Amino acid sequence: MTRKIVIRRIFSALLSISGIHALLERVYLSECAFVLMYHRVLSSVEQVPYHVQSGMFVTAATFEKQISYLRDRFEIIFLDELVAKVKNGERIGRYCALTFDDGWGDNYSEAFPLIKKYNIPVTIFLPTGFVGTQRMFWPEEISPSLACLYDGSLTAFQAPPSFARFVGEIGGLKRRDLETFIEGSIEVLKMKSQQDREEILSHFRGCTGSESPPRQILNWEESREMVQSGLVRFGAHTVNHELLDQLPLQMARNEVNLSCREIEQHLKQKVTTFAYP
Repeated sequence: MTRKIVIRRIFSALLSISGIHALLERVYLSECAFVLMYHRVLSSVEQVPYHVQSGMFVTAATFEKQISYLRDRFEIIFLDELVAKVKNGERIGRYCALTFDDGWGDNYSEAFPLIKKYNIPVTIFLPTGFVGTQRMFWPEEISPSLACLYDGSLTAFQAPPSFARFVGEIGGLKRRDLETFIEGSIEVLKMKSQQDREEILSHFRGCTGSESPPRQILNWEESREMVQSGLVRFGAHTVNHELLDQLPLQMARNEVNLSCREIEQHLKQKVTTFAYP
């Protein structure tokens, strides 16, 4: 447990004991709606064969506690229903919407049973080019390579200039722990141009040549089952999970429009929401 989490829990306990927390809750919940954005729900992060960024998951036990808490205090509705209330000028106090980005397979295996148990609606944003495939998002794909870079078993020898520059930029992170090194390196890569990032990722792939783990993202059959439950709606999340502000305008439009069409084609459900990666 990090120092930040310990301090946060101590502060929360003091607020609860003093009664301030209950007072703030009554005031804020009367006027506000909340949207919670999840990514992954894992039974055990130790069983995942690559680095999982700390802000990208909750455990199944934590997720169950959270939705139980939310159900007692809010009316949980679909995101598009909340948007409609805002557009119509309706009061939105004590409403809540839950969303998931990326369509991870554990949304089906871990989260969906709890969604059905508590009968709560959720919206999942799908990057359609990954659905039913073994494709991985690049932060997870290169995390083993970054670990090799951290311990010195992978070097910048015979690398393109963009890779050598990247290694120089993250050199200071090697003085930190492995998790901080990987997290910081991913953030540096996100800020690169698309061309430089692709060169760096290509060099990583050429050095390691590691095989992809089993399918990580939902397939269409699982998605259809979730839709048929009446508790899950799917929104678009582009086709290839690109950083849209780094793409030419027409390419960005294609990423958005095609992802909407593919979801509607496969799930026979009108797409009314979109989340950018």
